[in-house]
Amino acid sequence: METFGKCAPITVFPEGGTSNGKYLLPFKRGAFAALRSVKPVVLKYSYGTLSPAWDVIPFWPLIIMQLSLFDFSCEVIELPTFTPNDYLFTNHADKGKEQWEIYAWAVRDVMSRGGNIEMDEGA
Repeated sequence: METFGKCAPITVFPEGGTSNGKYLLPFKRGAFAALRSVKPVVLKYSYGTLSPAWDVIPFWPLIIMQLSLFDFSCEVIELPTFTPNDYLFTNHADKGKEQWEIYAWAVRDVMSRGGNIEMDEGA
């Protein structure tokens, strides 16, 4: 397990919501405000009839249905640790007004390319 100083690693879902899995939504500020290194991980679900993003179904029935399906899988794509730097902020200043926005854009771009997922700018 990779450590970042004395802090224990935590998991953050920077989109702040779910989608149909075909697009990467814009990221929220929380994970990027401190401008600390992050370890991007892309989860790509493969499913037939039941999407894991159906959040209108109560939790336990959803879990039982997902565990009952044989056509459900999750691919985990770990990407290299990403650390923001002056080069990023200087050369991509057009991607946001604040440094966290530029950093979030860059991580999202890396995740989009690494996971072969299109970015959705609509949210």
